[in-house]
Amino acid sequence: MSGTGKVVRGVRAEAANGTGSSAHGGSEEGGEAVKRPSQPPSQTLVRGLAVLRAVAHQPRGLTVAEIAARTGLHRTVVHRLAGTLAAEGFLARTADGAYVPGGELHTLAGTTRPTLAEFVQPLLQQLADRYGGTAILFFPEPDCVVAVATAVPRNADYHLAYRKGSRQPLDRGAAPCAIRAGRAPADDDPEVVREARRRGWVTSHGAVEPGAHAVAAPLARDGDVLDACVMFVSHRQDRVDEATPDVVSAAHAARAFLLGPR
Repeated sequence: MSGTGKVVRGVRAEAANGTGSSAHGGSEEGGEAVKRPSQPPSQTLVRGLAVLRAVAHQPRGLTVAEIAARTGLHRTVVHRLAGTLAAEGFLARTADGAYVPGGELHTLAGTTRPTLAEFVQPLLQQLADRYGGTAILFFPEPDCVVAVATAVPRNADYHLAYRKGSRQPLDRGAAPCAIRAGRAPADDDPEVVREARRRGWVTSHGAVEPGAHAVAAPLARDGDVLDACVMFVSHRQDRVDEATPDVVSAAHAARAFLLGPR
């Protein structure tokens, strides 16, 4: 047999026994693969995550200048990264130019643990069944508030129908007022918002639906980051009055679910 043939057969034997060079070009010593040096992290990705993290911790919105101040990045870099994140749905831009969390970010947040909507759904159903009205969890968007979870009474003759995804304007009704009351005080807060902040809940009558009474309680306290509220609505004021303590309790439970007991 030629020397070349012996070499070829030797290489085939080594391959069959799993010795010699690996299929990916890495050598092995003592039966353990020699690891390649890890690649340095992507600077663009790290910066993009910093922008995303800053906005996620301030869901009422941050301007480019505010994001730059929080992350230490140049405004031009922030503008480019935030624009890309908004184009992909991870951020959204308000009418005044601030960036807020987008739908894709909320979707990702709910894939690793029960979402707030899933947690609060049984609480909403209890409110609806006990007081014969409709219970809703609202989140704000730049130009409205949106219902992300709803419950209607299972044994009532009639009730206000309110589907998931329904939207209300920001300028009227209990839900926008409650959400604003959970935020840090502002000079332009109307008296109804200031009163709601003091009480921890707010009522309305006929603000969105003629004849409808509503009570809403914010999840946030002291201007923290929980921009949401629980609302109960009925055509009967006595039902709304009776439900108010449980609406506040549901909002507190939802807050504890997100932040832990405080």
